[in-house]
Amino acid sequence: MDSALTRPEEARKAFAEALKIYRELAQRKPGTYLPYLATTLNNLGTIDSAQNQLEEARKEYGEALKIYRLLAHKNPENYLAEVAQMLNNLGLVDSAQDRMAEARMEYAEGLKTYRKLAQKYPESYLPNVAQTLNDLGIVDIALNRPEEARKAFEEALKIYRELEQKNRETYLPHVARTLNNLGVLDHAQNRLEEARKAFEETLKTYRELAEKNREVYLPHVALALNNLGILDRDQHQTKEARRAFEEALKIYEAYAKQDPEQFSSDVKRVKELLEGLLR
Repeated sequence: MDSALTRPEEARKAFAEALKIYRELAQRKPGTYLPYLATTLNNLGTIDSAQNQLEEARKEYGEALKIYRLLAHKNPENYLAEVAQMLNNLGLVDSAQDRMAEARMEYAEGLKTYRKLAQKYPESYLPNVAQTLNDLGIVDIALNRPEEARKAFEEALKIYRELEQKNRETYLPHVARTLNNLGVLDHAQNRLEEARKAFEETLKTYRELAEKNREVYLPHVALALNNLGILDRDQHQTKEARRAFEEALKIYEAYAKQDPEQFSSDVKRVKELLEGLLR
């Protein structure tokens, strides 16, 4: 799918043609071709979601989910994971469209399914449990359910820390992201010391990651600095806030030269934060 996303129009035409063929074949031999039909629908949904064609993606993921539910009813061992994946894909689309109640139901069912799978195959599915908990926590914040969000983030963090002990390179970025989510929640609830611990560990972790892969992780360093700077500002530590904002701005300005569409809004935001310190 990576190559498909770099050439989406060509991929869309190929998948659309495959979809037409698989629909015809599935009518004659559903036992053989329904799985191929569902896979093609998911591929189209992924392309449409990436291109912000969310209604089309919703239809494609929804139809794929319906097929996978049917297949999982007869063969849960092979298709239950696909049911969970389609639920999470729909949750992402609904979150992007601010349909948070629907997203929550999808993530909750996806989480329940992944938990069931993880009981039998923990190494394969615990990462999915943690990812879904993170997604669910973000939705709970949007729905003003902060305590449910905290439980989700804390469980996700616990899982990722355990996974990181076995595979640091793969799971350390997930630890950092979950810590940041907890820090944002703590700050919003005025739990400022807890927020500081979370943001400081997030920043330390992203700095470590950026030493090995600057291109990917320096923007995350900037975001962590931004969040820590806002916390410093709110605790009247103006000197520390200014230092954090200035470092974040320097990073964002460098990236904005390469990709202004993505990073110019970050430059503007941090400049405004710096100006606010001087008023």
